Amino acid sequence: MKFIICFLFLIPLANATDLCSRYEARPRYTKALQVVANFMNLEFQELCRLEDVLDIEVQPSRIVTREGEVIPHVQVQLHRAYTSCIFMVNDEDGSISNHRCYSGF
Repeated sequence: MKFIICFLFLIPLANATDLCSRYEARPRYTKALQVVANFMNLEFQELCRLEDVLDIEVQPSRIVTREGEVIPHVQVQLHRAYTSCIFMVNDEDGSISNHRCYSGF
């Protein structure tokens, strides 16, 4: 019985998880997350604690132009239960070059 009561108190804490904390030691990724937060009209911590976001994935990427120019980017993905959104953040100027959301259905 005590276990069940303790477990019920932990459920709200699970929803308050900071999904960005694992990227704190990587300034490049943190900057990209801040750009995405601004794009979504959110504060950084709001983005990191959105209730409907199950995971935030950040990884290096690049965009290659038709002329063959390689432009370094960071790809940020927000994973929700039924949709995901991808944001391509330009390393150089901090802009979002491309973004889209898609559904698994």
